[in-house]
Amino acid sequence: MLEHMMFKGTYAYKSGEFSRIIARNGGDENAFTSKDYTAYYQKMHKSKLELAIKMEADRMRNLTFSNRELTKERQVVIEERRMRVEDKPNSKVYENLRFISFDEKGAYHSPVIGFQADIESYSLNDLRVWYEKYYAPNNATLVVVGDVDPIQVIDFAKKYFGNYRYNPDIKVSKNPSITLKGHSKILKLKAELPFYVLSFPVPSLKTTTNESTAYKLEMLAYALDNGLSKKLIRNQQIASSIGVGYRLYDKYDTLFTISFIPAQGVNNDTVLSAIKTQVAELINKPALIKDELIRTKAQLEADFVFEQDQISTQSYYLGMLSTVGLGIDKMFTYVDQMNNVSAEDVATVAKQYLIFSNANSVELIPQEIK
Repeated sequence: MLEHMMFKGTYAYKSGEFSRIIARNGGDENAFTSKDYTAYYQKMHKSKLELAIKMEADRMRNLTFSNRELTKERQVVIEERRMRVEDKPNSKVYENLRFISFDEKGAYHSPVIGFQADIESYSLNDLRVWYEKYYAPNNATLVVVGDVDPIQVIDFAKKYFGNYRYNPDIKVSKNPSITLKGHSKILKLKAELPFYVLSFPVPSLKTTTNESTAYKLEMLAYALDNGLSKKLIRNQQIASSIGVGYRLYDKYDTLFTISFIPAQGVNNDTVLSAIKTQVAELINKPALIKDELIRTKAQLEADFVFEQDQISTQSYYLGMLSTVGLGIDKMFTYVDQMNNVSAEDVATVAKQYLIFSNANSVELIPQEIK
């Protein structure tokens, strides 16, 4: 909610003026909130660098709070939740997966956008207290990417942020995720297709005691995604969709997920059995995926090179890695770390973490859409 209010005016700029000035100068801007941080960004010509920093600094400490704007934005956020979650059965599945995979006392249990009851109950004072406490220079990372003079960037940052008081009361609470295992849930929702998701509790790069483990899990996700797609969709034709995911850069312990939509006339147990067989084969015969790993590594390296053409991608990774406490060097060592992962490494982490008796699961049973 506060992310939305950050575009609704300061003492220097009226509501909406921030966006109009950016657009008038040929730029664009937006914001997003993840499980671990909120980010605000602008893309403008380098000649407008000072303007961008000046305006961003202004709204860090000078936001005005209007009940009128809050009322409008509350409805916008409620509508966002409806469109992103309530009207999308698969999103409801993932929301419920978080409920049963993370304890409510820790991070990642609740949805980023909040529950509707939360959205409806936010007061102006709630937002103001949060803003005044956490929107301070010592709780922010400024990232500038482009053909700019670093000395000039530092000078502008000092000029516009330098007089802001650091908040000594900021103590970012250590509220790590508490992963759960062995829970299942069935959802009966109006939907066109069934959907099934499994989650396994795993460490992230930030929480693992051995960094190589996280990169092995990352490679396992790629290997399984490609392998399951080939076997279950193209060869056996028992699934119409397969997805494997791992959140390498989460701040706290995270999930390794496997999702699927069964082919028409195929039940979930058939697909689950095939997935278990594929995982067991990977564990017992890692040599079978060596060629797949070679292709995956080549693709990852190519993707990394092409991503560097986008300053938005560079700034995203630099900001994210710094904010979650990993350090920006992780951006530049990713390819080397992934190239060091062997087929045997992938088999080892699969055996250690893909224990199906520990998995959480959510099954969507479609109900008739009227």
